Parts: sequence; structure tokens; C-alpha cells
Amino acid sequence: MAQIDSRPDTLHVFAVDATMESAEALAADGAALSAALGGIEVEPDRAHVIDTRPLGDLGLSTFLVEGEAADADAVRPDAARLDARRGPVLILRTGAVRQAITASAPLSHLGSYPMAGTTPVGPPIRTGSAEGTASGTPAGPADPAAARRRSSGLVAMLALVAALLVVVIVFLVAI
Repeated sequence: MAQIDSRPDTLHVFAVDATMESAEALAADGAALSAALGGIEVEPDRAHVIDTRPLGDLGLSTFLVEGEAADADAVRPDAARLDARRGPVLILRTGAVRQAITASAPLSHLGSYPMAGTTPVGPPIRTGSAEGTASGTPAGPADPAAARRRSSGLVAMLALVAALLVVVIVFLVAI
């Protein structure tokens, strides 16, 4: 059993030597999943089981790249082996583990792949639109007086429309 490094922003893929129901139960049971991964702490909500048989010609490699956002260049060397896999596969998404993994039965490691485009280039964006406004100026605190003026204006507009409607009805009845 080799240790598998658990770098951040890495997708870990394991073949599960069990039925689909057993594989799903393993992924949902944090203690059992932890035991199968060498006793490390695992976030079970970051573990996902898929059945590769319905993938057909798409293949597991394409599913990892297009469905899970794994880096295509990292998956490509393992594509034939991944696509040959039939049956349940456990996918540990990023953040599922923070320690080195030692997989044991019923799991066997198929590969670990970095996520595509997870590292932003350059400094963080500091613009008005990134701060939550499209105008480029940060949103200020809500002005209660402005809210009252808006609601008063709305009431006045509705009263004017109602009065205009009454005038039109009276005019139509008079004709």
C-alpha cells in the first residue's frame, strides 16, 4: 500500500471492489471511508461514487475532465486505464482529505489529478463591480429617509392612476 499525497485542489480517484450499493454506503459512512483510506479524517460530503458502466464510450477519463474539471493534460496519460474501468468508482473531490492517503480494500487507487485552472494568475481583483456594484462605487448604507420618499412617491403615483381611472369611467358613462 503506497501513500498517496493529498495536495489541495486535487481530485483522487479509486476503484471500488464492491457492488454499487456497497460503494455508495462506504462513501456515505465517514468512519468506514476513513478506515479504508488509512484512518485519516475525511469529509464524506466531498466523496462521490459513480458507476462507470453507463458512461459507455464517454469513458471515465472524459467524465473526470468534463464533469469534475480535472486537468486534461494530467488525465491523458492514464486515459486508457481509466476508460477500461467498469464498475463503481469513488471520487474524492478537492478538500475531502488533508493528509496522505493509504488506500486499502475495497479501494484501489486509480489516480490523483489536479483541477483545471484552479490557481488564479495575478493579484485579486479590486474593482467596484467585484465589490458588489456595477457602477464601480461601493454600495453605501441604506438611507431610511430615501426609502420613505420612494414609498410615498409610489403611493402618490397609485392615487393618481386611480383618480385618472375614475375620470375615464365617468367620461365613458356620460357619453
